Amino acid sequence: MWGTENMSVPVLLSVPHAGRDYPAGVFDALRVPPASLVRLEDRYADLLVRRSVQVGHPVIVAHRARAWIDLNRDEQDIDVEMVQGAQRADYPAPGVKQRGGLGLVPRRLSGEGDLWKRQFTLDDINDRIAALHRPYHQTISTVLENMRQKFGVAVLLDVHSMPPLHNPATGAGPQFVIGDRFGKSASSQYAELLMSRLQGHGFAAALNHPYAGDYILRRHAKPRANIHAVQLEVDRSLYLDPDLRQPGAGVEPLKLLIAGLVEALADEALGSSALIAAE
Repeated sequence: MWGTENMSVPVLLSVPHAGRDYPAGVFDALRVPPASLVRLEDRYADLLVRRSVQVGHPVIVAHRARAWIDLNRDEQDIDVEMVQGAQRADYPAPGVKQRGGLGLVPRRLSGEGDLWKRQFTLDDINDRIAALHRPYHQTISTVLENMRQKFGVAVLLDVHSMPPLHNPATGAGPQFVIGDRFGKSASSQYAELLMSRLQGHGFAAALNHPYAGDYILRRHAKPRANIHAVQLEVDRSLYLDPDLRQPGAGVEPLKLLIAGLVEALADEALGSSALIAAE
């Protein structure tokens, strides 16, 4: 975590899925080759916020791998099939992501099948929640509230990466997807600003399709309290090598782009906050 002590802008960057820290327990329990887990990563998305760190923007980055625990899922979104002795009736009805194998602890990957040789104990999963999930979200909540108190407004920009998207009709897909849960997690001006800025740089950008934002936006957005949350999905081919495994030449310009987006969001937020105060 960086830049949260003496905050200069009312924008917090979070990067929840770029972690490359894999505990030994991950590989001991794997049914698939370890390289398969790269598909769960927002590969090197943490590099995209390095310029923001350098200039002092508030940034929080998760280092533990998503295969261990997914910070963009509710802690109740536990896949019953993965828990020893679990009873379906004791858990909420599974959502779409969980049914697809991508719950709090990912269970399976399309094209790979089940990831694990065995089930986990509920104590094991609860330990991961207590050590990683709750502290991450508590930190975001605290920073956003401190930000709102200082500036009158706070904006969370949740940074992810996505595989290249291809439209069957045109062959081309968006290079960035902005998500605000169809206007539920932020005032419309923030998504509109991001769309305008990205398109002004010559990128193809889409709003809420196919990624509208998930748990992080649902949990932390409070637009009526002037705490807004927006998701930013970045096409990995823009900054990784052709195999989408290692950083490529696009990292440096995207670092500058995202730092510029933070500054633009900050200007918009402070202007809107001043208008609200005047009213």
